[in-house]
Amino acid sequence: MTLEVKNLNVAYGEREILNDISFKLTDGQIIGLVAPNGTGKTTLFNAIMRFIPVKSGQIFVDDKEYTSSDKDILKLHQLITFFPDQSDLHENFSGTEHIEMYAEMWSGDKGNVRSIINQLDMGDYVDRKVSTYSLGMRQRLCFAMIIASDTPIMFMDEVMNSLDPENVSLVSNILIELRTQGKIIIVASHLLDNLDEYANKVFFLKERQVHFIFDHEDEKKDYFKLLCTEQQAKQLQETVSLPNKTIHLGNNILCIPLDKLSEAEQLGIYKQLRHLKNVEITVGPLGTSEYYSHLYGLDIHSYDRGHEDEAAVSK
Repeated sequence: MTLEVKNLNVAYGEREILNDISFKLTDGQIIGLVAPNGTGKTTLFNAIMRFIPVKSGQIFVDDKEYTSSDKDILKLHQLITFFPDQSDLHENFSGTEHIEMYAEMWSGDKGNVRSIINQLDMGDYVDRKVSTYSLGMRQRLCFAMIIASDTPIMFMDEVMNSLDPENVSLVSNILIELRTQGKIIIVASHLLDNLDEYANKVFFLKERQVHFIFDHEDEKKDYFKLLCTEQQAKQLQETVSLPNKTIHLGNNILCIPLDKLSEAEQLGIYKQLRHLKNVEITVGPLGTSEYYSHLYGLDIHSYDRGHEDEAAVSK
């Protein structure tokens, strides 16, 4: 199966939200979708699902176009499920009733409901009314519902919200399993490092377009990644000739590419790095969190660590 979006444009009045979005996905893929809040992630989901009108553009599933006609929308919604919002849950229904409802509405088969409950370790509360659930329980229920739908394409907006680390890991593993079943899954998330555990590609929305695609199947370049203060970064840049493509992230990580450097040059830079006090040095490729910080110029962690005064004294 394929999902293709061609030249999609969405605007609210004069305000353009998405401009000329195009991509084609094949089955057995998980796509991460990231951007700061309010820059179009949920709008993209709603536009593909035809929940909102689009200014222009086309949606294809298996090369068949799905327009905004009622007939096409009905068929499209049989192929794609959108992660339910917690506000859509019925407080007086049990979790089991919700999961069975989704299974019956989409797949027409409630036979897998109990295995889904066991898979998500929901057995001790799933037969209680939703009104008694914590936020994390509600989120797991929403995830169980979309699994029960068993559609070939799934959109998940902040699926990890309200989950503790153990359940983030559990849901991540289930996403990987769904991929092996041939699903096309798009996950919008702010857990950037977590996306690297399961996403085949990560789409970065910027300036109303898919600005950059981080493809995990591409050959990755290694970097020296130096966690330091701004003063230490300036000190290093004054003493060492760094490659042109060195990246200084907004959260005080200096990323030095190694692919164009000889072993002798790498060793020389490393020796200079070791002269800096109270820094952390790692070697490896950039991940989604580093690309996010680079593309949006944002601080995504606090790297103060209380060393500024100490660094100033050392100078």
